[in-house]
Amino acid sequence: MQILYLASVWLHIISSIVWVGGMFFLILVLVPVLRSPEYQSIFSKLFLKIGRRFRNVGWISLFLIVLTGIINLAFRGFGLTDFLSGRIFAGSFGHVLLQKLILVVLILLISVVHDFWVGPRAVALMRGDPKSSESRKYRQITSWLGRINFILAILVVALAVLLVRGGI
Repeated sequence: MQILYLASVWLHIISSIVWVGGMFFLILVLVPVLRSPEYQSIFSKLFLKIGRRFRNVGWISLFLIVLTGIINLAFRGFGLTDFLSGRIFAGSFGHVLLQKLILVVLILLISVVHDFWVGPRAVALMRGDPKSSESRKYRQITSWLGRINFILAILVVALAVLLVRGGI
């Protein structure tokens, strides 16, 4: 059983690295490079293709993060009844876990809105009239949703460190 738990923790960490690391790459490397003048003509097409690819990778990563998180809690002795009764949220471990889970739910909700509602609308508007005020508005909303998710993801990583290191 110990090897299965370690494999689940490993996959949880790898999936988190892929998702958070992908966001770091997009925000700190890709977008600044593509915004330089020599890439303006291909920015929207390239970013759309990369965004779609990362969306697929991101959702697989998020699925694995949630799945392995549940498995990891089960290996630590927590089950559905502990969750439903609230027992899992007792003590310092439980308080940090609750904060982490609230942020994860927010991340999932924002991701759904970003990837399946606002993002596709922004793309459709960019294809029609990229300079329209509505197109700019949707691009800004999409950008802000991505930034908020990035900040929430960094906070989740910080809470994960607190969980495994015994709190503050």
